Amino acid sequence: MKLEKLSLVDRAVQQLRRMIIGAVLHPNQRLTEQELCANMEVGRGTVRAALAALTAENLVVRRPYAGWAVQAVDDNVLRETYEVRGALEELSARLLARHLDEPAKAQLLSSYEHLIASEADGTAEERLRADLAFHAGIVRTSGNDLLIRQYESISGRTEWLYRWSEKNWPRRINLIDWHKPIFEAILAGNEEAAALAVRSHTYRSLHDDMRDLQNKSVQQDQE
Repeated sequence: MKLEKLSLVDRAVQQLRRMIIGAVLHPNQRLTEQELCANMEVGRGTVRAALAALTAENLVVRRPYAGWAVQAVDDNVLRETYEVRGALEELSARLLARHLDEPAKAQLLSSYEHLIASEADGTAEERLRADLAFHAGIVRTSGNDLLIRQYESISGRTEWLYRWSEKNWPRRINLIDWHKPIFEAILAGNEEAAALAVRSHTYRSLHDDMRDLQNKSVQQDQE
């Protein structure tokens, strides 16, 4: 019976995570246990356990006297996420450039070709998945299992912010222009250039998201 209960909690976590990442549940949206119980047809204990798990993933927050809510997007959330993600990706690019073998090179070429195809005629979903896959592929082929696990632990929050950004400012970037420096540096086996390219990419992304979020807030205040 205990294993069945844990399995039910896991399914509830997966369902809620998909709803948050897919923007079915919006940033800062209040979550009531009663409504979630009714919609998911599970008990309150299951819902509470699922929400607690998603709090650990930084997708849900619990506010004193206000209850649960989807994590809001603000400058601090953006900065913290990009800093951690950028540090992991920078190290991954450095390691991959240092130990680039034929299988890893083939994976890098494949993911970059996917970016090119998605930029040419891909849907919004195809563009997003190609972008995520390019970055995740660099981490997965870094050869460092601990690094890979750390990156996977923030993958939900990373995708959530990707989708939030793409929903608000679709096709804001050219996928090729933004990723070509990273691709070329790793392919050349240049550790320093690869790390620098990832760092530049990270800070440009953070800058653009913070700028556009601020502009959006100003526009909303004026309406």
